[in-house]
Formats: sequence, structure tokens, C-alpha cells
Amino acid sequence: MRGLLQKSFVLAGSVALAAALAVSQTPGKRDAGGIPAPTAELERGRTVFVLSSCHFCHGVDLTGAAMGAANLMYSPLVGRDEKGNLIGPIVRAGLPNLQTAMPQYSDYTDQQIADLAAYIHYLRQQGRYKELTALTNAPPGDAMLGRKYFEGAGNCGKCHTGDLAGVAKKYNPAQLRQRLLRPAPAYTEHASAGAIAHGKLLERYKNEDVLNVLAYLATLN
Repeated sequence: MRGLLQKSFVLAGSVALAAALAVSQTPGKRDAGGIPAPTAELERGRTVFVLSSCHFCHGVDLTGAAMGAANLMYSPLVGRDEKGNLIGPIVRAGLPNLQTAMPQYSDYTDQQIADLAAYIHYLRQQGRYKELTALTNAPPGDAMLGRKYFEGAGNCGKCHTGDLAGVAKKYNPAQLRQRLLRPAPAYTEHASAGAIAHGKLLERYKNEDVLNVLAYLATLN
């Protein structure tokens, strides 16, 4: 039964991928098989994502999870994942007890798992960036809590040691928020360590974390 289910998922995914490749491949534009990505690695990951039919239950952009599937946009497990080390075991073992009976893909190679995980992280960063940049009417954050996050959970002091003095005067509020969330893309082939670190934070931020850190940055002279 599981084998039949898995074959039907793969067949459906193949049809969806064929439809996807027939339309525009502009990076960031949603199509029938997900969101085309800006690198070859991420496009490989999108192929795995679609052929595995992940988009049917988790959504083409990780929003709109259906039929009891996990919301990957906010999953703490995905947030902790590093190159598929947590996503991979679930993909390979499947989740047969769920309503959707997520099939197992035990024959996926390490490279396929890594590519799939990279694409999921890409989708998650895109979605979280869109959400967090839209916090325009939110109340001001708490600077003390922002400092606590900056020095604690965010581990921002590892890279930023006195280089942020007056940063709130250099950029308007919208620009400062954008630079906090994504100073540079984390998914390019030559992404810096700082960009990658910001990308990981982007996936894990709560709305209040961003507002609080912005309030703290405004106090730095």
C-alpha cells in the first residue's frame, strides 16, 4: 500500500514539474511546481521537492499546509536543521501514521537530501523575509529585550563588535529592518559567513525579536 501511495505521489509530482517547467523560470515567481530558485543547487532541490510531492501538502512556498501536514515555515525542527541533518531522517523514514501518510524516500542520496533541505530553507527565508518586512504598523520594541536577544540567543556579538554605533542614523527604519533581516542573500554560491548567519536568524526570528533588536540598535551611539 505504501509503495502504491509513493508511486502515485511521484507520478503526480512529475506532472506538476512538467507543468512548472513550461512557464516562466523567473527567480522568486511562483509557478505550478514551486518557486524557481536562483542557483543550480536550489533548482536541484526544487526538483526533489516537486517529485516528492512536498508541495501538495506543505504548499508551493511552504504556506497553506494542508491535510495535517507540518507547517514548514514555522517548524522549530526545520529552523534547527543544518544541511538536511534533521530533515533527512524524516524524509527517508516517512511519517506513516499521519492523515496524509507521508511516504518514505529511503533511497534518496545524501546529495538529494542536502539539495532538498537547501531549497526548503530558501523558501522559508523568502517567506519569513516577506512577513517580517511587513511589520510596519507594529508597536515599538523593547530595547532591553533587544539587547538581551542580541547578546544571547542571537549571538550577534560574535560578529558585531562595536561596528554598529550610530547605525540607526545611517539608515531609515525600513532600510535598517531590511539590513537586519537580510544584509545579503544567504543562498548564493559565494555567500559570506555573515550572510549565512543572518539567513539562519531570519528563519528563527519571532516578530517581537525583530522589533526588540531594532529598538536596541536605535540606542547605539
